Amino acid sequence: SVHEFVKKREPLRQAVGIQSLLDGIQALIELQARQSYVSYQTDIPADLPAVRADRVMIEQVLLNLTRNAIEAMQHIPPQRRMLNVVAEYDAATAQVSVAVIDQGHGIPDDVAERLFSPFFSTKAEGMGMGLNICRTAIEFHGGSLTHSANPQGGTIFTFVLPAVPAAAEQERSEEH
Repeated sequence: SVHEFVKKREPLRQAVGIQSLLDGIQALIELQARQSYVSYQTDIPADLPAVRADRVMIEQVLLNLTRNAIEAMQHIPPQRRMLNVVAEYDAATAQVSVAVIDQGHGIPDDVAERLFSPFFSTKAEGMGMGLNICRTAIEFHGGSLTHSANPQGGTIFTFVLPAVPAAAEQERSEEH
């Protein structure tokens, strides 16, 4: 499990781009989306700063969140099954946010309170799994994972990670 994985190895933090992370798992996301007749789109600005992160760990988080989003849309009409991953940079807080947006069944308030508790899974309701582990992994990186209702129906899970300062990025490219 991701949990043992988090405990077992010393994380390798490096400057990684969100686009590069998504490229690494794109085939997996697209396969799952296709199987569930979900259309998958991303909106990642070309000039988005890198984040300092353990690549494998954040890929796991993205895979979990996109899988949950796909599963949340199984019972809605196929033409509404849209999965969007949107990233933004907030210069004021020097953070990169990544939102995984579904148009699924949404999260009832009583479920929302327990959503991030350990071992909570409403697989029966198609709510997905591993959110507690996802949150732990993101907080471990000095970020946060939150969710909100999608005005279009469905749910938006957003995680925020500290951006790598442009100066550090610069030094790194000069070393190579």
